[in-house]
Amino acid sequence: MIAHIGKLPIVVEGDFGPVIMTVDRSLRGVLRVQITGEGGHADAALRRWRYNLGLAREAGLRQMLVVLQFSGAMMTEAGFRHVIAGVADLDLADFRVAVVQTRHERLRQDELSTMIAIESGISAGVFSDEATALLWLRHGAR
Repeated sequence: MIAHIGKLPIVVEGDFGPVIMTVDRSLRGVLRVQITGEGGHADAALRRWRYNLGLAREAGLRQMLVVLQFSGAMMTEAGFRHVIAGVADLDLADFRVAVVQTRHERLRQDELSTMIAIESGISAGVFSDEATALLWLRHGAR
């Protein structure tokens, strides 16, 4: 559920934010998640990450490809740190996460979040295309 106050929606606990999220398990060994919509909501992002990591684990997968197509506000560094702190406690030592940022103007933002994730012990990379992201997931350095 989303409540609107002024111009910015407030994401209410229990939803994934003003986005459409699709999950695909057809890639061997990889959970592919595509998220389209309005970015910038740290609490909703944390719920999405925890949910999708849970799906991957339930399916016995250790690799996740996340394709982002966001509009709207960009998340702050404090927001990224909140999200990453909220998933770092899930023991992700056996996971690899590749984020594909389809919007060039948001790539630097996701590079920052990836550095924060790596500092937290999460094997993560950010890419501008899926082919490179999949190559890294399957064969890249750990």
